[in-house]
Amino acid sequence: SRGCSHMERSLKLGEAVRVGGGLFVSRRMIYAGEVSPGVFSVVAEWGAGYNSAAYNLYFRENQGSFRLLGGTLTVLAASQHELRFRFER
Repeated sequence: SRGCSHMERSLKLGEAVRVGGGLFVSRRMIYAGEVSPGVFSVVAEWGAGYNSAAYNLYFRENQGSFRLLGGTLTVLAASQHELRFRFER
C-alpha cells in the first residue's frame, strides 16, 4: 500500500505545482487568484497520454480543506497574488 505524503507550499498567481501522477499520468494545480472579493480559484489539471482535462475550483479563504485531484487541499492563507497551502495524498 502507498504511504501518505504531503507538501506545504506557496504558489504565486499563475504558478503551477505537480500534485501527483506517474509515468504517463500527471496532475497539476495552478493558482488562478481572487476572482471576486473573498473568493479564490485553483485550476485542477490532469493528463494521461493524449487525453487531458482541466477545471476551475472556487473556494472561500476560510473554507479550510477540500478534495482536489485525489488528495486534500488545506488553505493556509490566500491573497490576490499568492496561495499558501498543504496538500496531502
